[in-house]
Amino acid sequence: MGARLRQLRKERGLTQVEVAAALDVSRSHITQVELGADPGFALFVQLADFYNVPLDYLYRGFGSPFPGADKNCQPPYSAEELALIELWREMGEDQRNLILTLIEKAVRPNVA
Repeated sequence: MGARLRQLRKERGLTQVEVAAALDVSRSHITQVELGADPGFALFVQLADFYNVPLDYLYRGFGSPFPGADKNCQPPYSAEELALIELWREMGEDQRNLILTLIEKAVRPNVA
């Protein structure tokens, strides 16, 4: 699990200090977890939520950390992609549907 956590952190361009601050733990604790120490259940769940990956992937390495995503949807993400994700999470369902429709028409204008 430690290696997966380290990989997830690096793919996102984060430091251990940044992860520790976001989860309100010490940097040395993040270091120990990345080296294989048991994070405890509460931090384990926080880490999965923080990295937005399934618990099963984080714990056992089974499946994709990004279910349903093809290779073009894997990290690292550009600043623009991250900005879109942040805005997407602030939108309501109607806004999301409108944006998806607009993007699909712009990218695939000849698709019915």
